[in-house]
Order: sequence, then C-alpha cells, then structure tokens
Amino acid sequence: MRLRPFFLGTVFALLLACAVGSAPAKAPRHPAEAPSGVACRALEVHADAASRITAVVFHHAGESSRAPLAEFLRAHSGAAVEVQIEGSTDSPGQGTVFRLKSCFGRGLLLLPAPAAMKEGTVFHLRPAAP
Repeated sequence: MRLRPFFLGTVFALLLACAVGSAPAKAPRHPAEAPSGVACRALEVHADAASRITAVVFHHAGESSRAPLAEFLRAHSGAAVEVQIEGSTDSPGQGTVFRLKSCFGRGLLLLPAPAAMKEGTVFHLRPAAP
C-alpha cells in the first residue's frame, strides 16, 4: 500500500508528541493584532508529497488559549477549519482538525501539501465558513 509509510510515520510522530514535553509557549507580541480564533503552536509537521497531505501535531500557543483549545477540539473534532498563520497576510487556509484523545491537550491538523507550516509556527484555528 503506497500510503502505509506515511501513516506509520504519522502514528510514530503522534506517539512521540505525547511522550515528549514541549517548550513553554510564548504569548503573542501584540494581542490586539492577533487574528480571531484559537491560538495554537505546531509541535511537529510532516508532509507527504505523494498523498499531498501535511500533518501537524499541535497544542495551545499559551496558557490563555489552553481551555479555549480544549473546548474547540471537543466541539470540532473531524470538522473543516480555517487556519491563519500568525503574522501572515495570506488568506486563511482550509484544513481538517482532530482531537487526539490519547495525547492530552494535543490536536492533529491535516492540510493540503505543501503547507507553509513548520515546527514552532503559531497559527489560529476557527470553524470553516459554511
């Protein structure tokens, strides 16, 4: 199966993200200028050109977004979302978000590849417009 190595890599990445602690998150420099939505920070980014998917394991960007992210993930797991990278003037991208039940406080974001996302990127999630 062609996609099997990608999925095995993604599973390994998810397990690693659960097991490894992360660095303290930084608050946005200018909170008044922050885009709407829940602020998140990418922990790991994996892209597969063959399947045209980028998988992002993420968590909250700061203490103030911890509870809102938990609520967002419970309410929108498996749903389409808009993704706005902090500081970017590009239009929001589209993706699908999943709550990782086995990794407390973590989510999985699937985006079309290539995505302008790397480890440590701060981005904002909001439900996709109908």
